[in-house]
Amino acid sequence: FCTMGAVSDWANFGDLNRMRAWVLAIAVSVLGVAVMEYMGIVDMSLTTSNDTSTPPYRFTTFVWLRHLVGGLMFGIGMSIASGCGNKTLVRIGEGNLKSLVVLLMITVGASLMFFTSFDYVVFLQWMNPLSIDFAAMGAEGQDIGSILAMYLQADDTATLKLLVPLAVGFTQLTWVFISRDFRQQKLLMITGIVIGGLCLLGWYLTAGPQGAELIEEIDFMDQPPYASGAQSVTFIGPTAHMAQYMYSGFQFQYLSLGVALLFGVVAGSFLYTLIFRKIRFEWFVSWDDFFRHVIGGLLMGIGGVLALGCTIGQGLTGFSTMAIGSFISVGGIVFAGMLTMKFQYYRMIHDNSSVFDVLVTALADMHFLPGKMRRLEDL
Repeated sequence: FCTMGAVSDWANFGDLNRMRAWVLAIAVSVLGVAVMEYMGIVDMSLTTSNDTSTPPYRFTTFVWLRHLVGGLMFGIGMSIASGCGNKTLVRIGEGNLKSLVVLLMITVGASLMFFTSFDYVVFLQWMNPLSIDFAAMGAEGQDIGSILAMYLQADDTATLKLLVPLAVGFTQLTWVFISRDFRQQKLLMITGIVIGGLCLLGWYLTAGPQGAELIEEIDFMDQPPYASGAQSVTFIGPTAHMAQYMYSGFQFQYLSLGVALLFGVVAGSFLYTLIFRKIRFEWFVSWDDFFRHVIGGLLMGIGGVLALGCTIGQGLTGFSTMAIGSFISVGGIVFAGMLTMKFQYYRMIHDNSSVFDVLVTALADMHFLPGKMRRLEDL
């Protein structure tokens, strides 16, 4: 299971099996959250506020540009850094020292966004004025169910919040299992279901009865836990939280769910590597390779926080909330990731061609431009 691998297989070979595994995980999370929210098992209204969620996927102030720009930045970054946040952690466990540098740069980028005014000065001061205030329009959040209820002036918002995800989830399942080839990929099917289930577990732990009780108690704590609130699986923002945890001398109050997941993925990958003897040390082959990974890591750290998530944080956890910001973030990540892969490919086989020719050819390859505009041949 690899989200960047899913994009790469689709872009380079037309193979959709890993993409179907990703969509299967999304479908499981979408359907599960819809049912749990309708039955009152989880309180997803917590995700409309920055005070009760990390991050607030359904925040009523919809800064659409942050999702678009952040998604594009992250998509470019993961392509030139050889993997998204999750893949970077897995490779560290396998002994890949290049990925350790990438993680460091992701942490630097994410920390800039969290702990300095960089996010406001560079991005939010011109993005915020273009935002859409759904609360002023009468919507409970930026999820599709709430927005439809607002436009239809429906009183039964809860039913719409159930029906819309059910329609989306079952449509996704139909697309996933319509492929005979994918139905034979048992490991991919199991992985997709398990990862979707992990997302649901995260929501249950943090937005379920115990999570809601903890959020109420935080206001009365002398030392409230760091990065608390309703949340589930994500990997970019927690790198900054991990830095804070380490800087504090590993104080327990800074150990969030996201930080625990970071350590868990690395530890799990390392144990797998030891058991099956697949440890493989890898370092940069050139300075150019080094700088590409440094830039890619920075783009992922900055873009991932700006977009409120990565291929997992938005492409699974955010998607499960049906927030329209998540759709934009994921669209930006997939588009930019695929375009960057195409660009790198044509740049490699036509190394004397101009950037413009390579870019136009890549866009034509993706059918975003007419085929007759193609300027380079595929070897």
